[in-house]
Amino acid sequence: MQKIYIRIMLNQFKVLVLFVTFMFGQKAFGQKKGDEFSNKIFNFQFTYNAQFPSGDWAKIYGLSHGLGFGVNYKSITNWHFSLEGNYILSENLKDAVNLINLTNSNGNTINSNNGTPATVSVTMRGWSGFAKVGKIFPVSRLNKNHGFIVQVGAGFLTHYLNYSISQNNVPQLNEDFQRGYDKLHSGFALNQFVGYYFQGENRFTNFFAGFDFTQAFTQNLRGYNYDERRYDNASKNDNMVALRFGWMIPIYLSSKGDEFDFLKR
Repeated sequence: MQKIYIRIMLNQFKVLVLFVTFMFGQKAFGQKKGDEFSNKIFNFQFTYNAQFPSGDWAKIYGLSHGLGFGVNYKSITNWHFSLEGNYILSENLKDAVNLINLTNSNGNTINSNNGTPATVSVTMRGWSGFAKVGKIFPVSRLNKNHGFIVQVGAGFLTHYLNYSISQNNVPQLNEDFQRGYDKLHSGFALNQFVGYYFQGENRFTNFFAGFDFTQAFTQNLRGYNYDERRYDNASKNDNMVALRFGWMIPIYLSSKGDEFDFLKR
């Protein structure tokens, strides 16, 4: 009976040691001491993109910003898989965006209450989502959890003009009519990323940074632009190059079950 009690206490102590080393970022889960090690790691990621447009996108928009969230998984062999979504916004619009048929000779949009100029703010909003696969090329043989990363992916891109009207007093731009002015575009998109991926040994410093490239093949979902008074059914090439930074919150997964071997001894 005493031996059983001692064995139970010993196993509880080993579990406590395992828990403490995990919480304080030691090399307990899958990290091999010696020549080299690589972990299986699941991450929650938070990203920021500074996006520079090209192609048809550049005819309407300037610099935009992307805020994103996603998850990624790094295997022991440094294959990298991720799912992510991004919210896109910009206040940098080109002269091609206008409400010329809703303004007077002075260029003001008139409200319906007293004939005075209305305050109309026009910005760009959008979303993107991608599934990606890539490979990490370690720069250190002692820690294969960080190095240069190359990724490719596919998904979708959507963008439109968002109209904000003070006091909601411009009936020509109510919810129904805005659809003729918002130039809603959506379509299939490809993505590539080249950068540096760092998974810190202390488990608190985990990030990636680099260059992000997107090629989207979109089409106007409205079909007709009220401001231009014409149909718009042509396919667009909405491309962009972005400076991308991401911060990760990791969950270290077991590598080969080695981390539990000492519990069986």
